Amino acid sequence: GLSAFLHYQTNRPGTVFEYLSGIPGLEDSGLVVPADSEPVLVSKEFEEARARTGRITDVRPATTIPISKAMGVLGEVLREKGLSGRKVGVDETELTLEVYLWLRKLGVEPVPFSGVIRELRARKTAEELVHMREAVRLAALAVRKVEALAGEGLTEAELAAEAGFIMERNGGEKSFVGVQFGPNAALPHWRPSGTSVLGSGLLVVDLGARVFGYNSDLTRTFRVGEPSIQEEKMLRITREAVLSAVSEVAPGTSLSRAAACARRVIREAGLPEPKHRIGHGVGLSVHEHPVVEEGFDTVAEEGMVFTLEPGIYIDGKAGCRIEVEVLVKGSGTEVLDRELEL
Repeated sequence: GLSAFLHYQTNRPGTVFEYLSGIPGLEDSGLVVPADSEPVLVSKEFEEARARTGRITDVRPATTIPISKAMGVLGEVLREKGLSGRKVGVDETELTLEVYLWLRKLGVEPVPFSGVIRELRARKTAEELVHMREAVRLAALAVRKVEALAGEGLTEAELAAEAGFIMERNGGEKSFVGVQFGPNAALPHWRPSGTSVLGSGLLVVDLGARVFGYNSDLTRTFRVGEPSIQEEKMLRITREAVLSAVSEVAPGTSLSRAAACARRVIREAGLPEPKHRIGHGVGLSVHEHPVVEEGFDTVAEEGMVFTLEPGIYIDGKAGCRIEVEVLVKGSGTEVLDRELEL
């Protein structure tokens, strides 16, 4: 019942625009995708040449400061396409209030449409999977580098820097790097610090690379020195939990089953369940649809890529997490980072 989809991003690049246009990092630009005619891309004047490298052939350059000038060009497109007074879909998760008010002023009625975009993004194409596999490969190189240096007394921050360098030196970008040792690992999210990785304990390495805008997200936990009996149990149970979750994933099954399975393994071992979700989709965003957790009814579909990341955390003492990336295929599933030991 909509006449078009419309998106305009201001100030900083957004994933919706990148997904639909095929152009990363293009800020202050917009898209008009009519239901019955060719789409139009409105770009910054000095970005016109780059805008023409994407999927959309009809590119209209515009002065974007002040925004009223760009909105003038957008208004011309809306009138040309016969969209004045019509309902248009928008991605309300990235649309700013400023742009919303301009769309109303331009005579269109914005209708929330983010759910459709979210579902499209959840199922990766063959082209997207090429970039995602490379992002996983680079992240795995970085994980191995940290593992090799773990016993040399470097700090968390120094190990994180080494990991980032490996990803960039091999042709990708660093999406993020987390390195946590000992009690610091009891906090699921922790910025690498000056803590030296010395003595005995568990070292959690959580990182991701980015290739052509597509991210990876992997976590492994390593022994340093001689971990305690409790820490060894945490590591063993976390492995069992992630393997159990992977075994539950198949096309057509509810992802909540995988989450419930991981939680049951941890709970029956007498250890605390994680307060964070068991998994999440990954793609142009590190965290995106689907959500892998109890209470969410998402069904695994071919082309979905998501993480499974059960963890166990003992406040002030230790933490342990293992995160794998799973691709749902027509014949089953594939763990994209299977080359890394659990």
